[in-house]
Amino acid sequence: MTKPVLSIGIIFKNEIRCIERCLKSLQPLREAIPCELVMADTGSEDGSRAVAEQYADILFDFPWINDFSAARNAVMDRCSGAWYMSIDCDEWLDADFAQLLQFLAVAKEGDNYAAVTIRNYKSEQLENGGMYGDFSTGRLMRMSTGIRYTGLIHERWDMGSASISLLERVIFHHDGYVYADAEAAKVKTERNMGLLKQELENDPDSLLLLMQCIESDGGETPEYTDYVYRGVEGVKEKRQGWQMFGASIIRHAVMAATVKNLPELDEWIAMAEEWFPDSVFTRIDVQYLAMGQRFNKEDYLGAICRGDAYFRAMEDFKAGNYNRTDLLCGTLGMDGKFWRQSAQLFMAAAYLMERQPEQCLELLRGLDATIMDMKQVKDSVRNFTHLYSRSMLDTEPVLTAFWDSLTTPKPSQEKADARKAEFIRLACDVFHPVYRDGETREGDFCRHAYGVFLPLAGKCVLGDAARMLETREPAQLEALLAGLDDLETLPPYVLTHALRCGAEFPLPGRPLAIEKMDAFISGIAKEEGELFALVRQAAENIPDHAQGLAWVRGLCMAALKACEWKKEDEEPGLFLARTFARVERMYLPLCYAPGALDGENLFLLPPMHRFGWYCAQAFDVLDGGDAAGYVRLLREGLRVCEGVKDMVEFLLNNTPELNAPSDELKAMAEQIRAVLANFSPDDPAVAALKQSEVYQKVAYLIEQTD
Repeated sequence: MTKPVLSIGIIFKNEIRCIERCLKSLQPLREAIPCELVMADTGSEDGSRAVAEQYADILFDFPWINDFSAARNAVMDRCSGAWYMSIDCDEWLDADFAQLLQFLAVAKEGDNYAAVTIRNYKSEQLENGGMYGDFSTGRLMRMSTGIRYTGLIHERWDMGSASISLLERVIFHHDGYVYADAEAAKVKTERNMGLLKQELENDPDSLLLLMQCIESDGGETPEYTDYVYRGVEGVKEKRQGWQMFGASIIRHAVMAATVKNLPELDEWIAMAEEWFPDSVFTRIDVQYLAMGQRFNKEDYLGAICRGDAYFRAMEDFKAGNYNRTDLLCGTLGMDGKFWRQSAQLFMAAAYLMERQPEQCLELLRGLDATIMDMKQVKDSVRNFTHLYSRSMLDTEPVLTAFWDSLTTPKPSQEKADARKAEFIRLACDVFHPVYRDGETREGDFCRHAYGVFLPLAGKCVLGDAARMLETREPAQLEALLAGLDDLETLPPYVLTHALRCGAEFPLPGRPLAIEKMDAFISGIAKEEGELFALVRQAAENIPDHAQGLAWVRGLCMAALKACEWKKEDEEPGLFLARTFARVERMYLPLCYAPGALDGENLFLLPPMHRFGWYCAQAFDVLDGGDAAGYVRLLREGLRVCEGVKDMVEFLLNNTPELNAPSDELKAMAEQIRAVLANFSPDDPAVAALKQSEVYQKVAYLIEQTD
């Protein structure tokens, strides 16, 4: 058998999600040169071993002893190739590995080690612009060196001062941190941190270990900031390895200061630029974070300056104009298309604040919404709406292209739907009357922000909503409402506008369930003034059909709930109560058989329906001149529905017929009171008098009913 040129080593445990993807990615390499695949199973129970058996040349068990180096070295002990390469199951080899083959073919004596690029994904959008960070790490070694792995975790070859070749075009894609659930991630972090702490106890001054603790912790524990401060102090003291790890550590410190709001942020940014000005970590990560810091301090020119420096550094990085050994010391945090796009959005906002809308618009061109997270969606909404309201530039082609990108089903339809929903939710704010009023008070106001969505009419509810605000014709508004597929996402302020203009709603021929009506009315109810105005408008012509009547009743119910009865003026409160009574008088017979509305059967109705019946009856008898019956029926209504106490008290205190009785009624009450004074309260004659029609008319005056 031909001796293999390359031995590929893998250790694994329960990697069924990704093990076959990794092994398949190695097949073209194994076909290109003589290879052997040596694998160690450290305790799989999920079927991973059965997959490994289909690919491995050597497969063996290695009991896990909390020591990654021991497992790696056990694999190397069974390898016979001239070269050794290590890869993990949650990684996969990029299809372009020509640089690896070339290196193996021409490597000279002394070319004993090589590093590859690890592309560490942070989102499900893999490759093609997803969120990731690149770093370089030694994965290829000439077996004749005899070098072994060291370290319980983040195991490495102790190469001393030996040189290492950088194979930057050989990429191992890695998605191990994307799909792990929260509990699995927590377990993994606790395992890693436990091993790192064990090593740090033995070597507390190690900058490498402190950097690894910062990276592995990720800000999840109270010890995180301690690692950051210890790392910065070690760099300042110029401990062993400070020149190699210093830039990465200070970059991490700037990140920590940004996230944790540490007071040393300015100091550490300045330190990075003074001590490590040419480092890729300073030029990319620190510049990006400094751009955000300047923006948050409202230094928009400073943010633009930092952003320009960041983009220049990204171009140099893309062209390979950087010290490539930097990436042997850590992972870049803010490289890749996702972060470039985030910087574009920052700078677009900064240019707009500096009244340079043309530059803002240019930065918004070509945004790729398929890789956006929800923060970038939010920033996009802000930039488009602010740009439109503060300039007269033509935003239509840019906005429509962005919408097409936003709704493209990448990386999945589910993600596209989530982006779309968030975009619509955030954009609804600009339709609010308060927002629109505030815009007009801005010094650079040109037009209302909602107009930016006009090009989306027919594609998106925001476009149709914008068109609705642009018209006051009831027929046109009804046609626009009828054309909406997702009526529920219409901003409630736009529906209020349509109703105030006289549009009919709910629409004839388009049944709307009562719970959907309640949802719409709940949105309208957030604007109390508009709600009461709509009730007044509806009261002028209460529909006699079920759907329209249910809608008006819903408006009344919302108004009753929103009304501050203890503060309400007499006229509006009485109008609202009378309108409610009118609507209930019409609505209840639609819902219940006549027998259910008989006084003896009212207990079968929900509480608010029972009160509605009593309220309608109360106003009927009041209009018939029976003030005492009015009081009695309201009190009965309160007895069956305690939630209307404030409303009933308001009516008893503010109904004119109760507060201003005629002289005739007053005289009658005095006469009856004088008669009653001559009898004992227990006298049967008193009971008979109180049952009389005459007594009932003035009972509230005699008894001083509250």
